[in-house]
Amino acid sequence: MPPRRARQRPKPRQKLPYAERNIWLFGLGLVTIALGYVFLSLPPVDGFMSLTLAPLLLVLGYCVFIPIALLSRQKEEEPSTDVR
Repeated sequence: MPPRRARQRPKPRQKLPYAERNIWLFGLGLVTIALGYVFLSLPPVDGFMSLTLAPLLLVLGYCVFIPIALLSRQKEEEPSTDVR
């Protein structure tokens, strides 16, 4: 008869490394992207909002705010080594 395997304990859930700042940046990115698509749909097609503002907002949302929100971490407080 093969030996019994010991029961493995379930691993504790790890907290996500995102802080409130990350959530705000992600939300700001989503709002920026939504505004970009709204401005993209406004007539006239060859106007300032459709040709200039909308692409800038979309690039800002997709390439700046969302990556910063996902990649930035909160600085950990280090104990002070200042001796007086």
